[in-house]
Amino acid sequence: MTALDATVVSVALPSMAETFGQGGDTSDISWILLGYTLMLCCFVLLWSKIGTNIGYPKVFVTGIAVFTVTSLLIFLTESLHLTLTMVIILRMIQGLGAGMVMAMSMALASYFFPESQGTKMGYMTLAQSAGTAFGPALGGLLTQFDWSYIFLINVPIGIACIAICLRTMDLKAAPSERRRIDVPGAVCLFIMVSGFILFLNRGSEFGWTSLHSMAILAMGVIGALLVWQAEKRAADPIISFRLIKERSILASNLSALLLFGAMAGSYLLIPYYLEYVLGFGDMDFGIVYVGLIMIANSLGMIVVGPFVGKASDRTGKNRMFVTAGCLVGAVGFVMMSFFGLHTQVWYVLASLFVMGLGVGMALVASTNLAYRHIERSGEGLMSGLIIMFRQGGSSMGVCVLQAVLVLSIGNYVTGTSIMHFMLPGFEPAFIVAAVMAVIAAAVSLFARDKESQTAASAAV
Repeated sequence: MTALDATVVSVALPSMAETFGQGGDTSDISWILLGYTLMLCCFVLLWSKIGTNIGYPKVFVTGIAVFTVTSLLIFLTESLHLTLTMVIILRMIQGLGAGMVMAMSMALASYFFPESQGTKMGYMTLAQSAGTAFGPALGGLLTQFDWSYIFLINVPIGIACIAICLRTMDLKAAPSERRRIDVPGAVCLFIMVSGFILFLNRGSEFGWTSLHSMAILAMGVIGALLVWQAEKRAADPIISFRLIKERSILASNLSALLLFGAMAGSYLLIPYYLEYVLGFGDMDFGIVYVGLIMIANSLGMIVVGPFVGKASDRTGKNRMFVTAGCLVGAVGFVMMSFFGLHTQVWYVLASLFVMGLGVGMALVASTNLAYRHIERSGEGLMSGLIIMFRQGGSSMGVCVLQAVLVLSIGNYVTGTSIMHFMLPGFEPAFIVAAVMAVIAAAVSLFARDKESQTAASAAV
């Protein structure tokens, strides 16, 4: 649900803008996406801490309920006469629910299945990849009828998830020890993360060196200083600097940040290439075809995810998969740099599939590698940390590749076709994505493996 909603909404934004009378102005309607991401990133570590205190299942089910109810309310926008501001607020609340679900899902898998953690992470990657893959195609198809349907599909899925949780999870169970929630740290973290994410997302619109951008960046820097001071004084800090100082945890998360950023940036550019250069935008149901083509990336992740997870459980080796995955992903980005006016669709599919293989391999292995270096009951904190790094990488990657594209194509000249205007920007943008993937591979070399008990027993 949460992975699907991140991609399905982007397709519907133009239709939503028409509903709310925004026309071609994207400054307000973009908050449908930005508000969701902000709330998800800013509070995910808080949900991790709360989950550690009251039990992961409670926070998980609460998140699903929040996500489902807000989806229903947004679907009823016309009936309830909701304004754009109201919908943005609902999307921000929906982001809070999504953060609960994302943070707790990995923590639950690691806590309940410590000996087959890699396999479970592989299955989760498969599910998330499927959601990401089918989001654009499903969004394009449903938006042909009405954009509100993209939120309606969450409702029956959410109800089914809650029913399954009530049957299979002990919601009354709670850890024997409850720790004090670090409220000052959570507030300072919100200031820091929101400042940096707003700078990355709106910097190009305001101008990277404009007064607005510098003020937003200063908010992030001040927030970071406040976090450092607050966490040094906190008895049980919301950010565990002990975890971040662990070399393998930091290296695995930085690798994921860079690779996730490269993938997210490419996800922004590929639809433009398919629609404007290859001409899918001029076809009936063209956006649906674009979504179907982009499934190739997630198919690669689906294929490799469970395999890497099982191999990790059997051997305890993760670093080599992270490094290899980053390099395979880099090959995929290099293949994309050869996209041209007459590129065949099969080549686009092959490039996306190779990139998906690499990203899926590296993300599953980096998650497993990080979890191997934590103690029992630290699953929630690690889950939140992983999500914050990846979402931060996503924002960074989108902004970096978008900036490279804009700088490479220059100014539009009247009479120039849109395909010839945009084409020069794709090659350097995808080369930058490949460089990010190679750097991620280099960073992963600083990590070290720590075998699971299953792998150690097999070795004996």
